[in-house]
Amino acid sequence: MNWESLFEVSYQKCYGLPEDQLEHFLTQWHMPLSKEEIAEISGNQRNPFPVSDPLHKLYQPFDPAKWSIPNKPLPVDYLDFLRYSNGGEFRNGKRHFQFFGADELRALLLAYEFPEYMPGAVPFATDGCGNHYIWDMRADRVNHEYPILVSHSGNLGYEDAALIAGTFMELCRGTVSAEAMLHG
Repeated sequence: MNWESLFEVSYQKCYGLPEDQLEHFLTQWHMPLSKEEIAEISGNQRNPFPVSDPLHKLYQPFDPAKWSIPNKPLPVDYLDFLRYSNGGEFRNGKRHFQFFGADELRALLLAYEFPEYMPGAVPFATDGCGNHYIWDMRADRVNHEYPILVSHSGNLGYEDAALIAGTFMELCRGTVSAEAMLHG
């Protein structure tokens, strides 16, 4: 694939991921949560309701020890993209991309608590306006690809997400903004 010609605008192309680092990433991104990750996520939880709110007493923190990260192969075209640019910012038409680098994917998946709000979902980029591009890995791949959803970071959930593409290349070639896909 000629990635140089795929995007209309390349705001920030990063160095491509060397093969040894790509192999390391592929063995690590989906590992079960470590004790340290569980402790950090648990320690960051706060009751969002003021004491005067009746919901304050009903608040129950979630248990990240119950989370699982899909242990499924990533799309080949995405891996090829990482070899070209390990993250970066690009645009086609009104569709913006801020791709996560290999060292960011797992951290952002956990920071946004995807295993809690969208089990089986793996975010790999944003549009720069709070919307995540997400692989829906609840089912097995079809032709080595997963459906790609878009969901706002402040409202994660399958019921409020929208299908934006059937493949990674379809997503990258698209020109309609993520916002327009979510809200028509």
